[in-house]
Amino acid sequence: MATATTARHDDAVIRAAREVFAEHGMAAPMAEVAKRAGVGVASIYRRYPSKAELVEQVRIAAFRLVIDEAEAARAEESDPWRALSRFMHRCLREGSGIGTVLPQLEKRHTFSVEFRDLQQRVAEVIEALVDDAQLAGELRADVDWTDVLLLFKHLNPSLPTTEARRAELRARYLGLVLEGLRTDGAALRGPAPDTAEWRALCDNRAD
Repeated sequence: MATATTARHDDAVIRAAREVFAEHGMAAPMAEVAKRAGVGVASIYRRYPSKAELVEQVRIAAFRLVIDEAEAARAEESDPWRALSRFMHRCLREGSGIGTVLPQLEKRHTFSVEFRDLQQRVAEVIEALVDDAQLAGELRADVDWTDVLLLFKHLNPSLPTTEARRAELRARYLGLVLEGLRTDGAALRGPAPDTAEWRALCDNRAD
């Protein structure tokens, strides 16, 4: 019973943190997260001793969702383009939390092994979706898996409106982006991020 209660508490805090960071960005105080989750600030700090650790857990939750959606799309969609499109739409749906603008973490923060393992798995599952679509001739050849991940950030900025409205806007602009990912689009300017650059951007550390 205690384990189930703890899990529900953690889920509530992670959801609240994701929402607050999406609305207020880097300036979001822990007190606002606690208020949104319906718990005390001291309760959050007992579970997450620092804001950096809470931010990391929000990212870990997002990684898990990305992996689940990518694996489901590949398993359930026979057409590679539909699988990629479904994956992106699902990751940007209302309440997903993918691409949320999070506070930067200081360089001295050390990411957990769980974070790094999931980060690598995210790269693998998205690369598989991209490879499938390119082999089928449906996705332009100059798009890399790193482009897809960074698109999530570009398509989900911090906006002073409700999550429902943000989700509508994400879906609207994703529709435009997907048209640009088709094979007959004009050549893209500049190279895609390499793995090291993507990882640095994903870590989102302060200078």
